Amino acid sequence: MENLGKFRKITYIALILSSYIFADENKNLNINDITVIASKTDETINNIPQTITLITKEELEDKEIKTVSDVIKEIPNLTSRYLYFEAVNFRGINTSVFTNNNPVVIYIDGIPQSSQFGYNVSFANVERVEVLRGPQGTLYGKDSIGGVINIVTKTPTNEYEGEIGFEYGSNNYLQNKFNLSGPIVKDKLFFGINSILSKSDGDITNHNTSLNKNANRNKTQNFNGNLLYKPTDDLDIKFNISKDKNYRYWINGGVVSSIDDIHKYKRKDFKDTNYDVDTYTKIDSTSQALNLSYNINNLNLNSLTTHKKLEMDGNYDTDWGNSNTYKGLERFQDATTKTFTQEFRLSNKEDANRWLVGLYFEDEDFLSDRYGVQRPPNTEINAVSKTTSKTYATFGQITFPIIDKLDLTVGGRYQKIKKNIDLNLYMAPIGSKALPINKLNDENTWNTFLPKIALSYKINDDITSYINISKGYMPGGYNYSAQTSDRESNLFDAQTSINYELGLRGSFLDNKLNVSSSIFYMDIDDIHIYNFNPTTGGLNVSNGGKAHSQGIELEVKYDINNNWRIESSAGIIQAKYDEYANNNNNVNKKIENTPSHTINLGLSYYSPQGYYGRVDLQNQGSMYFNTANTIKESSYTTANLKVGYSFNNWNIYTYAKNLTDKSYISTVQSDTGGYLVTYGEGRFIGIGLKYSF
Repeated sequence: MENLGKFRKITYIALILSSYIFADENKNLNINDITVIASKTDETINNIPQTITLITKEELEDKEIKTVSDVIKEIPNLTSRYLYFEAVNFRGINTSVFTNNNPVVIYIDGIPQSSQFGYNVSFANVERVEVLRGPQGTLYGKDSIGGVINIVTKTPTNEYEGEIGFEYGSNNYLQNKFNLSGPIVKDKLFFGINSILSKSDGDITNHNTSLNKNANRNKTQNFNGNLLYKPTDDLDIKFNISKDKNYRYWINGGVVSSIDDIHKYKRKDFKDTNYDVDTYTKIDSTSQALNLSYNINNLNLNSLTTHKKLEMDGNYDTDWGNSNTYKGLERFQDATTKTFTQEFRLSNKEDANRWLVGLYFEDEDFLSDRYGVQRPPNTEINAVSKTTSKTYATFGQITFPIIDKLDLTVGGRYQKIKKNIDLNLYMAPIGSKALPINKLNDENTWNTFLPKIALSYKINDDITSYINISKGYMPGGYNYSAQTSDRESNLFDAQTSINYELGLRGSFLDNKLNVSSSIFYMDIDDIHIYNFNPTTGGLNVSNGGKAHSQGIELEVKYDINNNWRIESSAGIIQAKYDEYANNNNNVNKKIENTPSHTINLGLSYYSPQGYYGRVDLQNQGSMYFNTANTIKESSYTTANLKVGYSFNNWNIYTYAKNLTDKSYISTVQSDTGGYLVTYGEGRFIGIGLKYSF
């Protein structure tokens, strides 16, 4: 009740503030007119029998959405938290550590970014973001058990276009943004280049004079270039290359004793720290993609070839402090992932009978050079492994009318995944060489079929209802910190789900009101569970039995008049374990890292004079951090505000995130000496200037 009261007060303040805000134009949007590529072909949203959220370029800019984690905050029942990597939870399904996959996969112009370490992508040239909710295995493959975030960039044209942007904010935050595209040869050859450079000193001070005092500093570099060649009206050839860096130091929190109450502490209690080992996660990645699209009469043939190399360098203070017992000791993870993919698709362009078939191949090498921890009295535990994975798949989907206004969609994907691991585990004095104390060399193959069936009924030209049943899949794999050499204790099976969904989507009141709603129920089997090993400092993954989740999701946008818009999204979920391996006490407990609800409320005002502004409130429900449901964060609300002025091609603005400086816990993990606790970002205030041409 207290939290709801705070939520109400912030809403009243937001309404009062927004009455003084003016803006640039009416941004009415009829969702039925929007073309998306959710089904890997160009279709209007009204023809897609599944839950989908669309975020336009204007909304990305107005809401200061700069990262995938910012996108996630906009989506009902989708959340993420950062500790070592971006860990996602959607409808009760968590990240899978030893497959390195999140339940929601990112695609940039069709290029997959499935690694949990690869969620740092550039938003310098984004035209829109499509978020497909629910399993997408039929078209998008083995990792998309929860959904897909489909990022679509702007296609260069015969006009030179671009923008230059600058931002400065709290903690010496600085961002430079550049984007340019246009023709090299008119109508034939086009180019695009863009970059984002950002850095922050952070707000935590390390008082150990041997290390940088800016403990939780960070920096990001994103570069992208592309060429589009159109030798004929029917053939498009696009080549893309990108290079990304994301360096994040320390954590936004610290260690709390296991016998202490974590709620006694706030984010401010960890503003000063003292640790003696440099602590960071550094991600470097490069990728290339070649996309060929050829139209043959009423058919489209598409070929997409991608290659990505991702290097992860992680180094962490063993005890997150400066005690004599652990002085100079560290934990570490250095790994390289190389991924090659090839996909062929053939589709038609008919409205009545739409179909698509395809073939997919993926070759991935994951080399873990170092994974382990240093422990007193001068002992290092280190797992060195190489995991190779090959995926072969064939897939297809067809949509056709049964009767007037009623369409049936059926699809399926058959895939084969073959994995091999070669692992050596060492335990020896630091700096010395020794023979491995354990070896694991094994191979396993998973075959599966991922079906989908959906019915879509057009109530009228503006309103569509649908029912969707689909199977989700999260691959199995091996623990790459295996403590024993037996196959059974280190091999874990694939996690699967069956998702049932009933939805309604449409425009009302002469397109002033856009509504999308859904009810879902999901059966989850062989759920991946994790156990912390205090001796090695590592995680162990196994299959934990069965679970289910059920809930509702709602998104609403209402244009009050030509200037005012109100928008809201809400997700309510109940996700519980039905079976839990070796521990019946966890049966009927809520799935960890799953908030009971997520609610967003936004109010914006636009006027032709060039002034604009908006306020957004975000409320997250209570959430447990462990399977025993003994560690919990209560519901909390944060507020964001932005005001600005656009004139000619210029845009100047200021914004605040977490305006009330709310302190809330984002992660709790068992660790050396107790619990490792991290917090959400505190109040941030920034100013920006952008020139578009």
